[in-house]
Amino acid sequence: MRISYNWLKDYIDIKLPPEKLAQALTMAGLAVDSVQSLGNDHILEIEVTANRPDWLSYIGVAREIAALTGKKLKAPAVAVNRKPITENRVSVKVEDKKLCPRYTARIIRNVKVGVSPSWLKAKLEAIGLHPVNNIVDITNFCLFETGEPMHAFDLDRLEGKTITVRKSKSSERITTIDGIVRTLDGETLVIADSSRPVAIAGVMGGLNTEVTGSTRNILLEAAYFDPISVRRTSRKLGLASESSYRFERKADITNIAWSSDRALGLMLELAGGEAGEFIDIGGKIDAKKVITLRPQRLALILGIEIPDKKIKSILTALGTKIKLSSKKRLLVEAPSFRHDLNSEIDLIEEIARVYGYEKIPDTIPMIVEQPVRESPEAIVDRNIRQSLIGGGCDETITYSLLGKNVTKALGIPESSVIEIKNPLSAEQEAMRPSLAAGMLNSILWNINRKTKDLRLFELGNIYIKDKDAKFTESKHLSIAVTGVTSSWVSGSRRASFFDLKGIVEILFSELGIAGAVYKYEKDDLFSSSACASVEVDGEKIGVLGEVSHKTLNNFDIKETVYLCEICVDSILKHADLRKRFRELAKYPPVYRDISIVVGEGVLNSDIAVLIKNTGSPVLKEATLVDRYAGKQIPDGKVGLSYRLEYRDPKKTLEEKEILEVHTRILGSLEEKFGAKLR
Repeated sequence: MRISYNWLKDYIDIKLPPEKLAQALTMAGLAVDSVQSLGNDHILEIEVTANRPDWLSYIGVAREIAALTGKKLKAPAVAVNRKPITENRVSVKVEDKKLCPRYTARIIRNVKVGVSPSWLKAKLEAIGLHPVNNIVDITNFCLFETGEPMHAFDLDRLEGKTITVRKSKSSERITTIDGIVRTLDGETLVIADSSRPVAIAGVMGGLNTEVTGSTRNILLEAAYFDPISVRRTSRKLGLASESSYRFERKADITNIAWSSDRALGLMLELAGGEAGEFIDIGGKIDAKKVITLRPQRLALILGIEIPDKKIKSILTALGTKIKLSSKKRLLVEAPSFRHDLNSEIDLIEEIARVYGYEKIPDTIPMIVEQPVRESPEAIVDRNIRQSLIGGGCDETITYSLLGKNVTKALGIPESSVIEIKNPLSAEQEAMRPSLAAGMLNSILWNINRKTKDLRLFELGNIYIKDKDAKFTESKHLSIAVTGVTSSWVSGSRRASFFDLKGIVEILFSELGIAGAVYKYEKDDLFSSSACASVEVDGEKIGVLGEVSHKTLNNFDIKETVYLCEICVDSILKHADLRKRFRELAKYPPVYRDISIVVGEGVLNSDIAVLIKNTGSPVLKEATLVDRYAGKQIPDGKVGLSYRLEYRDPKKTLEEKEILEVHTRILGSLEEKFGAKLR
């Protein structure tokens, strides 16, 4: 909005130069984007926020300056001239009082329409308006002065001398004053005479009743229209005006009659004529808001003591009324033009910005220990994300709803799927019983965009229906690996099952989960040759493997994908996030290898557990380093090589001590699994 510095002086004595005034207003929240010189005047371009429609008027801006500077606001003198209806010559009817709570019409007869005086034209031109004639110019002048939009009709061109505020009829037409014919729907609020619309309520008047040089009698409209209705109409018709801009932000419903009186006075002065009847429909105004302000609360929020006298002067300058004053509280009546004042904190904000934020001293806030610490669930979630992101994975987030065809593609039984009764689409028919669908869709989406080397993970809830038709919800983690993996040690190679397993093992190490066991598993989602369950303390917490070709074909994925899904709720039971100090080993380790031949059905996990249990406490680690099945190995057998690490924290181990434990391990392997040394 453009504000003329010289025009502003009509309402307040300004001692500050334009640039300093602009700075003061900006510091108080009324942003001044620029100050431009215009002859002997200066134009302030202000940015008005949607919650402050009172700033869309010169009086409103002057009131703000009065509060900041302590000067007195000089409102224009208005002689109230509201002649009652004595003749039944004009009929006014409001059909939709929700969309038009208040409507006033004032009759002015025998006016002389002509050119506006130079002072009026100069003020309008300063803010970018083109003068039309004295009547139209006065309505525009009052619009910017008071913030109340008004419209003048040529009374003699209103058919039937009737005004009706109603919704338009479907396909009804009106030619607006910009000369464009507009077709209306049945939801547009219009001002109509006995046969046609003569204005679009709150937006723009009609061409057929505009004030021209031949106009003698005027009907002056000043009203309040519903902001939402005006906004919809303006957007629908692609038609915006200074009036619609103000109505959309809530004009002051109590200011209507006063603004009409102001326009009447100017018209009688500049165009002559006689004041006629004044019609006011909906003039009863709701009670104003009364807000309690506690000085003690204000001091606590701002961290500074502001004298009671200063508090009252600021509030009074802003247009509020002090209804009750005591040491403990003030009862403050908010003015009707301040829709944004609803609670105590709003008043505190007003006092702070007018008093000056720069006057509030910098203080170090008191540090208060939080009584509620981060929950174990949140800590585990954070550690999972940190570990996986640190390992080169990217997080993905997918929808919790999916189509039933997707659950079938995953091989999930229909009996365990929770269906939506009224789905919005075929893609939202069920709650996801697994994160696999979202993960595979994410992989497909990336592959289709030429990104094939992927490490993705997702943390999210799944929803399952059990045998008793009860619904359960649990948090799961899904990790997927596909494409080529690279490292400075091994270079580039295709990702494998063991890359995924390594990610899971590192994650468990970060979470303090020890003793995870991987066992062969059969799962329709995975290939039978590469699938394992994950167990901790005998509890199955997840499954990982190579996604089967059938499942990949169902998702139209051509690449090999390795995927795992782990129950995070189960991880919580076994995670140990306590930090412990472990002294560095003082004595060197001793390594020994064991190469054995066992049956193909013997699981590596079972062998590893037996080796560790038998070799404890000096055996620290047993790692499978080779698996071989070939000419030297009998049919139905497999060769396994393990590297064993022995260490005693108190001394250097002697050969006879190592040999004793080593022999005991070999004996246990032979006894339980029939293992033979190669």
